[in-house]
Amino acid sequence: PGAGGPPGVTVPGVPNFLCDFLLDTTRAAANMIRNRTLDRFPNLSVILPHGGGFLPHIATRLEAFAGSFDPPVDPAVVRDHLHRFYYDTAGPMSPAGTLLATVDPARILFGSDWPACPADVVTDVAVPALAADPALTPALRRAVNRENALRLMPRLVRA
Repeated sequence: PGAGGPPGVTVPGVPNFLCDFLLDTTRAAANMIRNRTLDRFPNLSVILPHGGGFLPHIATRLEAFAGSFDPPVDPAVVRDHLHRFYYDTAGPMSPAGTLLATVDPARILFGSDWPACPADVVTDVAVPALAADPALTPALRRAVNRENALRLMPRLVRA
């Protein structure tokens, strides 16, 4: 149990899906940066769920304080990993402006969070939020919804 709440509740009265998965994603990414995971496994493609969690919002902070990692990390390693991760839109991540300012739009993929997220929430909330995101042009939306995934996973392209 966390923070005196029932099992699985970190902050009483606040469902975990509102904040905790975003923080978990951010922590996992920071740990991969600290361990230089993408350098040690150069053929590994990592898709960070939830638009990278809080990672795009703290990217500059991570670079500025990269020396605080144990062991210290060069800011260039942080920047390199940020640009080598892929990011999905599960969440929804709207608005996507911060993510688009941090990473190459070709590294953003549609994500639904299904089956953890009920299908009706995906279709009634997540998909419309992504469709209405003012940061996504029609071309970017097409890329996020399909084209980026096909480049990452070319076996999905119909012969």
